[in-house]
Amino acid sequence: MKFRKIFQMEFTYGLRSITTWLYFLVQLVLSFLWMTGNYIHDARDGYFLANAPIVIGAVTVLGCVAWLLIGASVAGDAAARDVETRMYSLTYTAPASKFDFLGGRLLAALSLNSIVLFGIPLGILISLYGTGVEPEIMGPFRLSAYLTTFFYLILPNALIVTAIQFSFAALTRRPMASYLGGAILFVAAFILGQVLQDKGEWGNLIDPVGFTPIQSQLSNEWSPLEKNTRLLALEGTLLLNRLLWVAIAVGMLTLTYFRFRLVLLETGQKRKQAIHPETSVAGLKWSYGGRKALPQNRGMFSLATHLRQLRLLTWKGFLQIGKSFTGLPLLAALALFASLALDGNLKTKGVPLLPKTDHILNLLTASITEIDFFYLVIALLTIYYAGELVWRERETGLSEITHATPVPEWVLFLSKFLALGLVLVGWLVFLMTAAILAQLSRGGSPEIGLYLQGFFGLQLVDCLLFALLALFVHVLVNQKFVAHLVALLVYGFLLFAPNLGIEHKLLVYGASPKWSYTDMVGYGTSLAPWLWFKLYWVAWALLVAVAAKLLWVRSREGSIRARFQLARRRFTRSTALVTVVSVGLVLTLGSFIFYNTNVLNDYTASAEGIAERVEYEKRYRQYKDRPQPLLTRTKLHVEIYPERQEVGIRGTYFLVNNTNVTIDTVHLDTTPGVQTTKIAFDRPATKLLADEKLKHHIYGLHAPLKPGDSLQLSFAVHSKAQGFANSGADASVTANSSNFRNYEWLPAIGYQDYRELDDASSRKEYGLAPRSVPPSLYDVKARLAAPFDERVHVDAVVGTKGDQTVVGPGALRRTWTKGNRKYFHYVTDAPIKNEYNFFSARYAVHEKRWKDVLIQIYYNPGQTENLERMARSVQASLEYYTQQFGPYPHRQIRFVSYPGYDFGNHAAPINITAQEGFFILDTKNDERGFDLVTAVVAHEVAHQWWGNQVDPALVEGSGLLSESLAWYSAMGVLEEHYGPAHLHKLLSFLREEYETPRTKASVPLLQAADWYHNYRKGPMVLYALSRYMGKDRVNAALQSLLKKHALGKPPFPTSLDLYQELKGATPDSLQPLLHDFFEKNTFWDLKTKQATAKQTNAGTWQVMLKVQSRKFAVDSIGVEAKLPIKDWVEIGIYAKAKEGEALGKTLYLQKHLITTASQTITMTVPAKPVKAGIDPNFLLVDWELKDNLMEVTLAEKPSDTPKKDSGIKFH
Repeated sequence: MKFRKIFQMEFTYGLRSITTWLYFLVQLVLSFLWMTGNYIHDARDGYFLANAPIVIGAVTVLGCVAWLLIGASVAGDAAARDVETRMYSLTYTAPASKFDFLGGRLLAALSLNSIVLFGIPLGILISLYGTGVEPEIMGPFRLSAYLTTFFYLILPNALIVTAIQFSFAALTRRPMASYLGGAILFVAAFILGQVLQDKGEWGNLIDPVGFTPIQSQLSNEWSPLEKNTRLLALEGTLLLNRLLWVAIAVGMLTLTYFRFRLVLLETGQKRKQAIHPETSVAGLKWSYGGRKALPQNRGMFSLATHLRQLRLLTWKGFLQIGKSFTGLPLLAALALFASLALDGNLKTKGVPLLPKTDHILNLLTASITEIDFFYLVIALLTIYYAGELVWRERETGLSEITHATPVPEWVLFLSKFLALGLVLVGWLVFLMTAAILAQLSRGGSPEIGLYLQGFFGLQLVDCLLFALLALFVHVLVNQKFVAHLVALLVYGFLLFAPNLGIEHKLLVYGASPKWSYTDMVGYGTSLAPWLWFKLYWVAWALLVAVAAKLLWVRSREGSIRARFQLARRRFTRSTALVTVVSVGLVLTLGSFIFYNTNVLNDYTASAEGIAERVEYEKRYRQYKDRPQPLLTRTKLHVEIYPERQEVGIRGTYFLVNNTNVTIDTVHLDTTPGVQTTKIAFDRPATKLLADEKLKHHIYGLHAPLKPGDSLQLSFAVHSKAQGFANSGADASVTANSSNFRNYEWLPAIGYQDYRELDDASSRKEYGLAPRSVPPSLYDVKARLAAPFDERVHVDAVVGTKGDQTVVGPGALRRTWTKGNRKYFHYVTDAPIKNEYNFFSARYAVHEKRWKDVLIQIYYNPGQTENLERMARSVQASLEYYTQQFGPYPHRQIRFVSYPGYDFGNHAAPINITAQEGFFILDTKNDERGFDLVTAVVAHEVAHQWWGNQVDPALVEGSGLLSESLAWYSAMGVLEEHYGPAHLHKLLSFLREEYETPRTKASVPLLQAADWYHNYRKGPMVLYALSRYMGKDRVNAALQSLLKKHALGKPPFPTSLDLYQELKGATPDSLQPLLHDFFEKNTFWDLKTKQATAKQTNAGTWQVMLKVQSRKFAVDSIGVEAKLPIKDWVEIGIYAKAKEGEALGKTLYLQKHLITTASQTITMTVPAKPVKAGIDPNFLLVDWELKDNLMEVTLAEKPSDTPKKDSGIKFH
């Protein structure tokens, strides 16, 4: 047989195999679902065209990632099928060279895999042109988009992956080894590529199929115009990626060629093992050629015997998996990798976190239905292990012997399950050990009991449930490679069931609400729902185990019909008893859960929730502009019963008609999930509409409310946790943490815009008018509304358990005790935005003062790391902001902790909320010496001016008036009270590479509404302005803005109001710069090309800089337009830096007028220069900052005569 003949035979064999076409069909269906479920939906939202080349590329790499796991049998079968089928004695001795044998089979596998991957573009084409996609979201058909994807992605991936999987199988002579190769490639593509994505090019290079670089281009590297028009090109990172992995594939094939031998397995070193095999079956050992006597057969097959068989077979199975390289050694390596990954997870924004056991436990555990990188790998390994255990006897040729032994089916199946369970226990032991060592190395104190509960009391349950399912799939399918595919598809269903519309956790195997643990509340209310759902799925698991026992294959029966006939004979009385008990448990537990989730609590699927929002808008949007009375004061009496998870609220709204027309109807929205038991007005009124489904009510006033008249609305609200919902138990009120917002529970006046559907494609689908989110900056009507735009006085009396403390809005007037309950009376000193919380917990309080303002930090006892730092920052912030912008309107300011490990804070009036995560920031161990806690506290305190006093209209650019101004203000605090060095550390933090998007395409800053512009570009631009025209001028403009808009009355301010104030404060020479910053999306490309210096005879140094500059604007779709440059730009020269400093002493820093693309500037400095460059403080928006500064080259001979500085400059 020659190369061609071997190729033809192998290729024909593959084409006739049902698995090849099954894999092809899976790829087609997956690509179709990805397109219709995600990308076409995003195209309707305007992100890109549905048939854009990058979309075709993105779906292709997704399909390739899935193929790494499901298609490994093609290469594995081609490389090692002879050994598995015992045909190697014929094929290895056939008259064919090693090159012909390996080459023909490799080419056949490559061709078959290319056919399988061809299902991806076919699925894309069907989704685009066979489902009636709207023409307006489609571009012209471009064959080149599919050809470039095929030749740059599909064909190289087929070569790379086939070569590596083929090599694994050929070298080990085991077809299943190809799955190991696929799993390694999957980890590299889907996990390591994502983990290392922010580490330069490593994330792009380590990905073997191009998933990471293609997804990066789709998400943020390419502009909208590029996404819609640009073809994939084999250049840059993608070219390097392809070359690297093709080289690795060729290297693997070369290694395989030299290591592979066409020799019989019985020859050489393996002959002795073949002649004297030792095999254990049911714990008995046959020894050929030895003198040991066989055990006496007593003919007793009691339960004790079966249990002994179970123990021995379990241990044998455990050793089979555990001793292999892919068993315990690999799991130990994964645990080690997990502990190393903790170094990145125990940081936020580069700031270390205190190594708390509960936080680490939350990081290292995940649900079976949750996408988690590490447990994704464990799930794949579990599927692999299950296949190895089920097929062990059949692959070793001992199935006929072992299946003839007097070992019942339940022992055979249960031993496999227990062996797999022991392997998973080993994984958790490794993981716990790694976590403890990692925690100790960071100075933490491990809580061993909590680790044991989390890993072996909770996480192990998920692992075992999935292990049983994987074993059952292998038993049911009874074809190893197909079973792997089916198991992967089942696992994919578990992960993505909500995307398929299956959201109720009673319908998804193993699903349950997530448990959580924090220092503040322990498990809180999360553990009970988890436990009930897991008991329900354990009952289902018993049924699955019964089915596996009945269908267990122990002879040559292969047809489904024969297996089911055998299952009927195996259905004994004991099996029936277990089945009845299991069904009873399923029905009982399922009914109990359904009663909790659907009767005691409202269950609303996502589609139903969308339908309700649509119905609300269609019915009641007609009343959106109907004049309604304004809420001016709220009086509340709140009773919190933490141990009963119950809250009762009685309240009164004081309303005023502030319009110039009479009001005869009042519209009122109540809140789902709580009972509104009373609605009453202080004047006669009739209920005209009571929509209990949509919670909208209309009351007709018998005597219309005239302009200036007032109205009182009394109400009562009651909330009591009833069982648990599909998402888990309500955590608003728990034994040691109650936290609820007014707008989440209390009635709301008028039509509520936030209840409208804002997704563009869904609005179109339901026939709703297009809606701009947010409204246009130039929409005058939109300026009449702002979030929580009422300004109210709040007077609240709150009662709680005697050992707890309540925090509410306003000043605490008095406290008292009544029985075993404690009461707190809070009253606001001035009107606040209608947004506030009530908290109740066993708080400790840290107090300081700034003048007559009381500073309070309510925290969980023990979390004291940052208290003094936070208090000092609040004091410094109040000092600076009152001087620069205006007085703080209240006599207290608070930080309040609540459970959770998110790190974002929220600044409501007076009370600033922070989850526990903020209190475990370990800034003292930040290698950069940066104090993030101080900076964030200053930012949050600034919101008491920007966001609470100046309340921006909900239009484009609103974030500039809140988040940008808050960060700019925090910069002033750090510079004024902590020094320029601390400010520079904050500026460096804000310029971190991962904070910056990779595409320049955007609307101007005045209209921007995204995170980057609000939190990064906006404050940096304001800081640059303060450096150009002086901080006093900028702050005076902000003070003027505050004076004009602090009352919180419509029309509310927009970014245009801020811009006008800044224009009035900016000198004429800098007006073009202001225009570039705000009205255009302008960029500068500034470079220092040469820096030389000569020492003069006078001892000074003459420095010559050659700089290049380019200026351009980029529109929202990515089109660049060159702009003439005539800008004042800083030129800086610096001495040698001390250790730990980026720059040394400033020798020269002045602004020069840059007017040409290339310019030479000469300056004289008093000391030896080391670094010099253009825009050294990065004040202008420059995408590449590394080339602004460079080392100064020193001339050998001193200059005789110092030259005058060149270039127009000003200080």
